[in-house]
Amino acid sequence: MKNIITALLVSTFVLFVGCGKKSTQDGTSQKEEKKEETKQEQTKKVNEDSLRQAEENANKEKMVKFALEDEKMINDEKGQWAIEAEASSTYASSKEKETPYSPWQATGKPNVENYTDDGRAWATQEADKGVEWIRLKFEKAVNAAEVRARQNIGPGAIIKVELIDTDGKSHSVWEGIDKTKYEPNMISWFIAKFDKTPYKTKEVKLTLATNTVPYWNEIDAVQLIGE
Repeated sequence: MKNIITALLVSTFVLFVGCGKKSTQDGTSQKEEKKEETKQEQTKKVNEDSLRQAEENANKEKMVKFALEDEKMINDEKGQWAIEAEASSTYASSKEKETPYSPWQATGKPNVENYTDDGRAWATQEADKGVEWIRLKFEKAVNAAEVRARQNIGPGAIIKVELIDTDGKSHSVWEGIDKTKYEPNMISWFIAKFDKTPYKTKEVKLTLATNTVPYWNEIDAVQLIGE
């Protein structure tokens, strides 16, 4: 009988100890899992912060690069800015030349700072209508080698560049689809380079296919390069 009682007591003790040990193991396991989850969350946050910082740095580099190139072109000694302009149509609300969106807004040095719809640039009467044009006059007749158009929104619609010589004859120096890979949401330059013209010119005509690039395709300024 004594042996039976002793055996029962031993079994109960072992069971009690075993249960306590299991409980401890479960608690430790839960703590470890929680620690691992916390570690994973921290790692995820660090990775997200690093990615965000990398994107911010990349955007800053793009902005700095653009600012330097923009400044270089604006201050090009061989360049001049338009002094007069007319266009096939305009979003301007009146015929006063300084009205927002009028052709006159494409004369002079660039004055639009950001990629946006801006009344300080020329815009056509309708968006996505089709073929439109703007013709600009410059002060000095030169043997031209390049034309630059600063696009403040909707770049890529220019399909033709013509120069009008001092005798009034038109010469096509560039024509086709603009395949330039423009940075999203950034002011962009359309650049047409060509052999220096044997004739002198002080007039440029840009033709746009406004239906090829959604929304309005605004031009802030046009620069003629030549000597």
